[in-house]
Order: sequence, then C-alpha cells, then structure tokens
Amino acid sequence: MPDQNALIRAAIARLLAEKTGVAVISMKDSVTELLAVSGVALTVESLQDLLLEMAEVRGMMVALDL
Repeated sequence: MPDQNALIRAAIARLLAEKTGVAVISMKDSVTELLAVSGVALTVESLQDLLLEMAEVRGMMVALDL
C-alpha cells in the first residue's frame, strides 16, 4: 500500500495536470479539492507546502487566497 505522502503527491499531480496551461491556480480551491478527492489526513499546512512545491516545478503560480 502506498504511503500517505505518495497518495497526496499523486492527487496533486493529477490536479496540476488538469490545470495545464493555467498560469495561476487558487490555493483555497485546490486545497479544498485535494482534501475531498484524496481522503488523506494531512494538515492543511502540509498540503499547502506540497502544492506550492509541485506547482513551482511545473512553472505555475499559486494565489494565496486563503
């Protein structure tokens, strides 16, 4: 069974892939969607950190609209 970190990274990768071509994504909307889809119990702060890290690698900006 994959660990929790791998599951959330996969969910973030899918989310970012769906938003390919979008310059800026909403942190609030993304976190809400990831919590609903992943079912993984991470703190919001951990989820935000992973989202920012992975979005940066893809050249996307995240609007800090919490």
